[in-house]
Amino acid sequence: MEKIEMGTPDGAVENIEKIAELFPQVMTEVENADGELERAVDFDALRDLLGDVAEDTRERYQFTWPGKREAKAEARRPIYKTMIPEPGKSKDWDTTENLYIEGDNFDALKIMKETYAGKVRFIYIDPPYNTGKDAFVYPDSFRQNDADYEQFSNEWADGYQMVTNTEGYGKFHSVWCSMIYQRLVLAKDCLSSDGIICISIDEHELMNLIKICDEIFGAGMRVGIFKWNKTSKAPTLSRYIRNKYEYVLTYRAPNCEVLRGPDSYNTAAPLFNSGNGHSRLLIPKGVIDCTFADGIYPAGKYGDGDKYVTLHKDFIVRGGINANDIDITGRFKWSQETLNDRVSNGQRLLFKNAKFVTLYYYLNSAGKYIAPSDLLNKDECGVLRNDEAFNEVKDLFGFPLFEYTKPASLVKYLIRMIPDDSFTVLDFFSGSGTTAQAVFELNREDGGKRNSILVQIPDKCPAGSNAAENGFKTICEIGEKRIRLAGKNIKAEIDEENEQLELGAEPKPYPDLGFRVLRIDSSNFKDFYLTPGETTQESLFDFADNVKEGRSDLDLLFEVLPKLGIPYSAKIEERMLAGKKVFFVDDDKLAACFDANVGSDTIEEMAKAKPWYAVIRDSSMADDATHANYEELFRTYSPDTVPQVI
Repeated sequence: MEKIEMGTPDGAVENIEKIAELFPQVMTEVENADGELERAVDFDALRDLLGDVAEDTRERYQFTWPGKREAKAEARRPIYKTMIPEPGKSKDWDTTENLYIEGDNFDALKIMKETYAGKVRFIYIDPPYNTGKDAFVYPDSFRQNDADYEQFSNEWADGYQMVTNTEGYGKFHSVWCSMIYQRLVLAKDCLSSDGIICISIDEHELMNLIKICDEIFGAGMRVGIFKWNKTSKAPTLSRYIRNKYEYVLTYRAPNCEVLRGPDSYNTAAPLFNSGNGHSRLLIPKGVIDCTFADGIYPAGKYGDGDKYVTLHKDFIVRGGINANDIDITGRFKWSQETLNDRVSNGQRLLFKNAKFVTLYYYLNSAGKYIAPSDLLNKDECGVLRNDEAFNEVKDLFGFPLFEYTKPASLVKYLIRMIPDDSFTVLDFFSGSGTTAQAVFELNREDGGKRNSILVQIPDKCPAGSNAAENGFKTICEIGEKRIRLAGKNIKAEIDEENEQLELGAEPKPYPDLGFRVLRIDSSNFKDFYLTPGETTQESLFDFADNVKEGRSDLDLLFEVLPKLGIPYSAKIEERMLAGKKVFFVDDDKLAACFDANVGSDTIEEMAKAKPWYAVIRDSSMADDATHANYEELFRTYSPDTVPQVI
């Protein structure tokens, strides 16, 4: 009977398996600490096969720091933690595709790797800048147990070792490099083959971050460095120079061929050309996007002198597109034949205003995108400054919160570079939740289906801060509140627009404005992975029921999901089968029952539902007969189902 293994995969073992697939001749067996044989790589054989490229070379180009080797090793080690669902903190739990994860992002990335490897199209992070004042999570030695850590009581809070990395600390740059390195190693595993990652940073660690990212993602995958105009008036008392910019370091995955600039960078070209003679075009309904108000615009002449067009019948705009065929005369580049051919292949057109003088055609419909500028400012691309971002949050909450936060317009600009509108966005240094708001607003603007995954460690709000004075205990509480407020505002805007619709017009849809809250905690199961020397005869009775006290059936389900590659946003339905509660996840992908005393009648009903996977607790089966018949019942009623136990 197949049993689900708890804990995250061992990265070293995964890498050994990859080498074995490529070069089976270099594999051997060694005896481990328990006296058992296990597979290993014969590095002498691997050197003979590949050649001693760097052997005996005293000098070679590399970037290293104290602790790098351990950071690499820790990124590969498994952990025994899980995501605990928090429906009470969530919004639209049953329907939302968005996630908000409370906990250390290092743990989150390890757990997420099982389900989200290669599935995240866009990653944005705003990590600590290592200014000498930043506090961030960095376990200095992962081989110590919690009891050993307790001696550092000033650094330990709620299970996280909080380090304030001052410049006087001997490992100032090394600690930061190790912290960011191991997280980016795991983030790369989540990034899709056509995705991009954007990292905000300032001058303190910019050069180190470039070297780290060149190593992890490849120097050839570096898109470039965007410069965000963070302030209009840099401090005049700066000793050397007044810094007006921060940076967004951007890397692409190998299959990301192009990035899209926004409309302000001319992603559409004019179809009207004053050097051409007048021609008359009949344009079918539904192919012209209109960035002005819905309504009926009367037939007639628009424009002056030689630069004019004539509408031969009324122009009707509904839902932002032309609701009728358009008969128009102007100095156009295309003939009717060219227009028909382009439209039949999906070409869309654009009117930017109701003067109708200039008709555009989208370059991107032919796969041609104008590359975005590396300068991110308000005038050219609508990216707000830091002081405006401060007011953005202040207006949302009704009181000031963060002195330094990124504007939603910055994240929106970066996300828009992906030439698609349906993908997953990940931010594992999510702070106040800017990225979730950006995703909401983008989907509201273009009807997209993007979903977000945010991760934030529950840092305590400092005593006496505006956040603490207004009842917020942690940064996570602020982030969750901000997402709710942003969603509430967007819903109110759409409500108002729908109330003003003309008779017969289609109401504007609501984007996904919800989020599921998950909290990282220890595994739901007792320490079954103890070595024989750590287990006594008496303690074996503890494992008769291997689930920790206080853990719910829903908690168990969420620990099972990543083992089967099922996303945490999957739809969950509860059904009663023969008197027992059974979870059905993602329609028929998984049927799971964690009730006690589960009999063959319940298992038979589960099998008749024909799920892809079935899971039940080993200790939950009513008797030995049920245990013996478990797999047989699935072979009888649903041979394609994979039955498993925990």
